[in-house]
Amino acid sequence: AEMVTAAARMEVPVANLTDQVKLSAEAAIAFDAVPDQIAEKMGKIGKVLGIPITEMREMFDSINYLDDNAITKGSELIGVMERAGGIAGSVKISGKAMAALASTLLTMGETEETAGMGIKSIFTNFAAATKMPKSFQAAVKEIGMTSEAIQTGMSKDAVGTLLQIV
Repeated sequence: AEMVTAAARMEVPVANLTDQVKLSAEAAIAFDAVPDQIAEKMGKIGKVLGIPITEMREMFDSINYLDDNAITKGSELIGVMERAGGIAGSVKISGKAMAALASTLLTMGETEETAGMGIKSIFTNFAAATKMPKSFQAAVKEIGMTSEAIQTGMSKDAVGTLLQIV
């Protein structure tokens, strides 16, 4: 009942509540998490990233894969994604790619908080690249890119743009 309430609070359509609760229950078991809390967190992430409830399974499977194959826990990945989700919703990035980025930072030793803040900072700065100070503009020019290309790229393909920058 608490999971249904949490999912409904995240505006999961009534017709999809059962599926969301089943997925959240699986996530709670897989990630040793509190069921109603995981239901709410997954709902928030889906909402801010614009992931329809029908596609949440793919994100869950990605998180579960990283939980099993990296040195990060699924609950930590969800924590990072929840912290960075607000700004991540303003760039073009999938839940799967967000999970991979979160896993990379956590694997490097960052905490949920610093990883989430780092992702927010990266996305905020690159999504507003044309408004950044002269030192930023000089650095962009030095790597052979333009602020306009970075800003546009973040709204069309954040992962591809980040790879170009790197």
